[in-house]
Amino acid sequence: MIEIVYDKSDCGTNDEEFTGIKLPKNIRQMGTPSGNRRIYIEDYVMTYLNQLAKPGNTFARGAILLGEYKKDGEGEVIFVSGALEAQNFELDMDDTIFDNETWSSIYRDVKQNFSDLEVVGWFLSRVGFSTAVNDKIVKTHLDNFSGRDKVLYIIDALENEDAFYLYEQNNLKKQMGYYIYYVRNEAMQNYMVNQKGEQSCDEEQGIVKKDEELIKSYRRLLRESGEAKKAHKMNQLLYVASSVLTILVLVLGITVLSNYDKVKLLETKLNRMDLISGVNKQEEDTETVDVSVMETKENDKKENGVRLTKFF
Repeated sequence: MIEIVYDKSDCGTNDEEFTGIKLPKNIRQMGTPSGNRRIYIEDYVMTYLNQLAKPGNTFARGAILLGEYKKDGEGEVIFVSGALEAQNFELDMDDTIFDNETWSSIYRDVKQNFSDLEVVGWFLSRVGFSTAVNDKIVKTHLDNFSGRDKVLYIIDALENEDAFYLYEQNNLKKQMGYYIYYVRNEAMQNYMVNQKGEQSCDEEQGIVKKDEELIKSYRRLLRESGEAKKAHKMNQLLYVASSVLTILVLVLGITVLSNYDKVKLLETKLNRMDLISGVNKQEEDTETVDVSVMETKENDKKENGVRLTKFF
């Protein structure tokens, strides 16, 4: 949308009135307004509505627009100088959005925060749904904000689009432009400060709740971690024990094999010794026999000699 910024007080123009209706001096033109109906919205109100319409709010958000309607001759001007956050709009539901209880709450808030203003329309934020209107939106407007003195303002922050609508020729007609004006708007400033405080309180409660959840999660993790550590230690002990047992078995096996080899070697050595001993004994026995035979032969010779001597 085309934006034109200017200060009428510096333009040397007498265009400070629109068909007899006094207009703000410091303004910013958005788009190309035309016709005998104009919309002026105060800058603090725009800031607040843009906050409601930020892309983080993925659901429909709404607000009640407050201000005054002025008409003089053929000219009509709607001044929007306040806004109250309304309930979240579930536009896909068939139930009435603004029932008696809702309106009672709205009027209490108006009296408390903007006692000198009246309802001049409503605001709707629909992220990702463009600024086009559908049958449900039209019905909601006609049922609750009917008349030429009521506006509908839509923002789609995702598409960076906005649009004002006025009721014309039995339908909501999109306007070609509007004006933003700048004045001291203490009522809107105070309301924004109060809303921010309430939001901060809600955020703090949300933070506390998240902290409690984190603490619970942390304790659960510690408990699970402790159990896991115990299991890990047990597994380590079992692993060490099994490793030691395996080493002992290996050592014992090696020892047994080594001893077996030693036994076999000793047995072999003993067998060899027995064999050698047997051979030596056999040799000794043979030598003994030979000596005995020789001695016998020698004795026989002696005896034969004696005999021969005696014989001769």
